[in-house]
Amino acid sequence: MIKCVQLSGNWSIGLLKMRQFIITVIGLLLLSGCAANAPKGVTANGQIGAADSIAALKSQYQTLKQESFDKHTIYPTDIYPLIEALPENPRFKVSEVGKSFLAKPIYHIQVGEGNRHVFMWSQMHGDEPTATASVFDLINYIDAPGNQQWFQSWKDELTLHIVPMVNPDGAEQESRFNAQGIDINRDAKRLQTPEGRVLLKLADSIQPEFGFNLHDQNRFYTTGESDKPATISVLAPAFNDEKDLNVARRNAMKLIGLLNDSIQKEHPGNVGRYDDTYSYRSFGDLFSGKGIATTLIESGGHHNDPNRQVARWLTFMMLVQSIDAIAQKQYVNETIAKYEAIPMNQSRGIVDVLVKNVSVGFDKESQDSLENKQYLVDISLNLGRKLDRASIAEIGDISHGNAFNMFDMSGYQLLPIKGFEVSETLTLSTEQYKQLLSQGFSYFIDNDEMLEIATDLPVVKTKQALPERPQLHKPASFLFSKEGKIAVAIINGQRVAL
Repeated sequence: MIKCVQLSGNWSIGLLKMRQFIITVIGLLLLSGCAANAPKGVTANGQIGAADSIAALKSQYQTLKQESFDKHTIYPTDIYPLIEALPENPRFKVSEVGKSFLAKPIYHIQVGEGNRHVFMWSQMHGDEPTATASVFDLINYIDAPGNQQWFQSWKDELTLHIVPMVNPDGAEQESRFNAQGIDINRDAKRLQTPEGRVLLKLADSIQPEFGFNLHDQNRFYTTGESDKPATISVLAPAFNDEKDLNVARRNAMKLIGLLNDSIQKEHPGNVGRYDDTYSYRSFGDLFSGKGIATTLIESGGHHNDPNRQVARWLTFMMLVQSIDAIAQKQYVNETIAKYEAIPMNQSRGIVDVLVKNVSVGFDKESQDSLENKQYLVDISLNLGRKLDRASIAEIGDISHGNAFNMFDMSGYQLLPIKGFEVSETLTLSTEQYKQLLSQGFSYFIDNDEMLEIATDLPVVKTKQALPERPQLHKPASFLFSKEGKIAVAIINGQRVAL
């Protein structure tokens, strides 16, 4: 704090010299104050959380992250025992702030004792669980004995408020929507969902300075014009149609710019930015208008990462760095230029599987009598939410497409798609399965549930025969020959050598 100093004595300095003297003293005092309060965040000396580098933070994270959350879905029964154990820990305060439409509890976790409040909420869409894992990773990190000096550095400045699962009914049903069939994040105005009313009431009660709206996004987004998946996407949401900038929205943009700097060191080119068209029904936009510096973080796909564990780690890292940046006001002197430089998201920029250069054409004895009509196509596959069931998404020229997995079938011939009818109980071993594949059967017609799968190889079961040729939205089960012999199968998006 700068204190006033009274100068006494019989001064004979002229007015001009006195003015110059005062300006010099004020300048020195201000410089002294700025030096004493210079931020110590990752942008200055590499410090992030209790670690001295991002690599060190990642090493800590690997030992402290919440177990059993490396999966597609997080249910209420996964998190309730963790929450119910927290009141035994004096660092955390837990309260039930409301109930879902089906009367499941919605919990609010507090940590810290500061007058500046930070609000984090996750799984507003029940089928978007990645950041729920991240907030429990953060809770573990805050509670770790080796991180208490870091915790003490901000606990008197900030209070964190965490709602780890806004939509427990949707989570239980693996659905975006709540039990009423309503998208809670489009209910910010009408407030017809109990979950939406709980979220708004809590935000109005705590009046946070910063908010973090945590979601999962479609894994098919890419960044800008690149072929890189948008593993993380961000947005400082607008609060009106004009997309005006108030202090809160500017602060969110500045903070996002800092966070992106760190992610680029880990995964360059994997951050995208959402379009900021005003969505009047959405909570992020509403909160931005209430003066809350709101950051949307969307967890997306990454190569060889079916359960979005890369996005989980990056979201955790962003939350840790945000605590530092907010507590130390590192964002204050940033510009919004870094935020604006983040490339825009591109929808449908990448597919799950792309099978390129597929030569199609069967002899006249085949059922659909194509009479040797040959054609060359690319085929893209969608593996479904759990990445376990491939269907044909597009057929045609996709030669410039991007994919998480790509197979070039140049030199191979696609064989007619043929099913094996299961008429008696069959336990399918790997050896027997490969024999059937080599005989030209690429899937099983199992009307009476008599097929028992005893192989780790991908298997397609149907109730009825599939078309001989690839067709849109049908299961993907292909056999390819080379030099007259069946050589390769692509079943449910996985390649099997024969």
